[in-house]
Amino acid sequence: MLDPIPSRLLKDLLPDLIDPLLNIINSSLSLGYVPKTFKLAAIKPLIKKPQLDPNELTNYRPILNLPFLSNILEKVVSSQLSSFLQKYDICEDFQSGFRPYHSTETALIRVTNDLLLSSDHGCISLLVLLDLSAAFDTVDHNILLNRLENYVGISGSALAWFKSYLSDHHQFVALNEEVSYRSQVQYGVPQGPVLGPLLFMLYMLPLGDIIRKYGVSFHCYADDTQLAAWRNVPI
Repeated sequence: MLDPIPSRLLKDLLPDLIDPLLNIINSSLSLGYVPKTFKLAAIKPLIKKPQLDPNELTNYRPILNLPFLSNILEKVVSSQLSSFLQKYDICEDFQSGFRPYHSTETALIRVTNDLLLSSDHGCISLLVLLDLSAAFDTVDHNILLNRLENYVGISGSALAWFKSYLSDHHQFVALNEEVSYRSQVQYGVPQGPVLGPLLFMLYMLPLGDIIRKYGVSFHCYADDTQLAAWRNVPI
């Protein structure tokens, strides 16, 4: 639907196409420009849970499919960005989503451990669970670029690349061989590709500093945030 040839055929021909592909990727990164053909996405709605009502639109998750070459480019950028974040220790310490060696398991272990330690010290615990609604779809591009420049320290052609990546994006819905009209994406980051979740994590970077100002313990996984507070039990 998005690719002129099947991705399987492209993989079979990869040994002969590797040099042109590298030229396209290197040119995009060095010039700070994403080709317009790389910024068209097909949304395929997927039901969040099998037991949910398929006739209720809010029960669907909008997963984006990008052209094959666009996915390759995003993986290259994601790999370089992740290495940069790890090298300069920029990621939020208490964010377990979209990071190597972190998972839902590490998030649960940390929250459970804090609650058990609180109980061992004779304290009562208050746990507040926050879940942002349509978190990926409401990301403001100007704010995200500000985060990348002032919080992460990205500049020059790299920042220009992200500006190009976020601008002039279009998408359409594909369902049962039917497609909708194309609409321009003015907010949000893709949920399907690897780069979207990483950008969302950077978008949320100031949240940890805000919570720390109030002395509240917290832990995050993607757009889920757990806030915890303790108080001694009177004897």
